[in-house]
Amino acid sequence: MKRDVEMLLLKLADGARILRLSEPESGLCLEKRLDPTQPVARQKERWAQAFTVMLERELGAAAKRQAHGLG
Repeated sequence: MKRDVEMLLLKLADGARILRLSEPESGLCLEKRLDPTQPVARQKERWAQAFTVMLERELGAAAKRQAHGLG
């Protein structure tokens, strides 16, 4: 299932960047401080893929438990 992942890139006063990924339906989010020595676009893509995989694994497992009456 394709999930709607929202992405927000924040630049802090000290110049550091924080990437916030969230999935509105579940309310789950991930915040990562980006490595200033690596390209931002590459990090955004890598973390977006990782977040999507984590969502599918966790929410898929939760749906299976619910379908079996376990929680």
